[in-house]
Amino acid sequence: MIKEPHPAKGSCTSRREPFVAYIRVSTYYEEKISPDIQRAAIKAWADRNNAEIVEWIEDLDVSGRKMRRKIANALKLVEERSARGIAVWRYSRFGRSRHGNAVNLARLEVLGGRLASATEAADTRTAFGRLQMGMAFKFAEYESDRIGEQWAETREHRRLAGLPATGGKRWGYIWHRRTLDEDAGVIHKEWYEPNDTGLILTKQYERIAEGASMGAVTQWLGLNGHLGTRGKPWLQSGLSRYMDSGFAAGWIRYHPDDCDCPPKDPDSTASRGEKCPNRIWIPGAQEPIVPEDVWKEYQKKREQGRNTPSGNRKPNYSLSGLMRCGRCGGTASAAGGATYGAGKVLISKPGYMFRCSRMKDNRTCDGVYILRSVAEAEVRTRLEEWAEAIEAQAATIPAQRAEDAGTPRDRLIAARKQLNARLTEIQQQLDRQTDLVSRGVIPEDSYKRERDRLAKEQDGVTAELAALDKRTEEEEATPADYQPVIRGLVDRWEMTPVETRRAMLKTVLRGVWAYPKSTAPDGTEVPAYAVPVAAWEEVPMLLGPRHGA
Repeated sequence: MIKEPHPAKGSCTSRREPFVAYIRVSTYYEEKISPDIQRAAIKAWADRNNAEIVEWIEDLDVSGRKMRRKIANALKLVEERSARGIAVWRYSRFGRSRHGNAVNLARLEVLGGRLASATEAADTRTAFGRLQMGMAFKFAEYESDRIGEQWAETREHRRLAGLPATGGKRWGYIWHRRTLDEDAGVIHKEWYEPNDTGLILTKQYERIAEGASMGAVTQWLGLNGHLGTRGKPWLQSGLSRYMDSGFAAGWIRYHPDDCDCPPKDPDSTASRGEKCPNRIWIPGAQEPIVPEDVWKEYQKKREQGRNTPSGNRKPNYSLSGLMRCGRCGGTASAAGGATYGAGKVLISKPGYMFRCSRMKDNRTCDGVYILRSVAEAEVRTRLEEWAEAIEAQAATIPAQRAEDAGTPRDRLIAARKQLNARLTEIQQQLDRQTDLVSRGVIPEDSYKRERDRLAKEQDGVTAELAALDKRTEEEEATPADYQPVIRGLVDRWEMTPVETRRAMLKTVLRGVWAYPKSTAPDGTEVPAYAVPVAAWEEVPMLLGPRHGA
């Protein structure tokens, strides 16, 4: 006779299984299932199956073909034994790539976890359940391939009609959609009509054909209040892409279908054609607003600019991606310069300062200039101050209890468990009061008073739990959680590689806000200064994009 194995020490068969919920909303319109619908279905599944959702992970507007999704975060929780498995609305939410699904499922099985669908009844712990899950994945892959083929047919149809691959507004034109006139029984075709902005666009082509730079054109548009099709000032990168497409010159740019370039990277937002220099131009159905000779000269000048070496390397710096303009709050990028030394020798100084990107691109902000050395020195000073303050505060606090220690994630999970336990206790008390009044042990007025008190407390705990669900690890973190990183930066700043140093700074800092030089009330000049803001601190006030704003 084989004895039943004893449960592990400290185990409890009534304990709810922890699961991490993964919600994905597709980029395809017909696949856009509301996150709220998915969340409600997963919660209902958890209640039915004695499961507890310990973490919610969302991928919004992300294709299931991509490999680099937040599903990796869910797998990590399973690997850390924080969750027993992953719960999804449907198996198709887990992914639509046959290779990606195979890799992720294999990793999940190796970790001992399982995948559960809230709306598809398949017990993946059995052979038949795994067969059902496999069939669901095959149908999901089929749907993805079908949608891809439909998009390819749509693009081919638009190409034959002389239209761009995707519809939408184009600068310098009025976009007329394809419409159906039911009264007349006529379908009005999609077309583009030149508008008054087209004259401004034509002038910019002429300026570049005459030798002006794309940066100068972008700045001119910003200074004169000309906005793009989304109502925002032009950035140099977006303006370059649009003007290079040749749409205003009457052309449609396409990537050949039979090109032997590498396939599209599913994790990249760039299309296959954007990465390939092999392009073809075909006549479009739109009326050209740029003369052909101007277009040819524009292409020639742009090609010369691309083949001219920059002469200024753009290395990575410790504060790259962290600098912010104290006027507008936008990014501040590294910029270089040059000066003449002894004997009039030109000395290049790449990346010696940071400047406001909006000031550089479109002149919609008065901007700020600050030396990189000044910003980095201020960051190091603040790191030392934070380290000393955290250590001084820790010395005045009694020894921390073991149950209070841990990461912000651990504290959030512990707080959720505590509140859920209190809700269970309140419900038990309500049931007990109901039983007592039904048996005549206590009078009804005493029951009502106790019921109202418990119901009020239940509402309060439920509200606390809802607020806790919205909190992130960053919000829960305390300065002490960052102490190891801060101390490592302070002690080993010089010997730490730039990439590693920048990655560590990004975990500690919200950003570094640079403020321009000014004049104090007593008439003294205040130089430009930087304000490093820690992850637990509030974002500083802005001066306004314009002087005196």
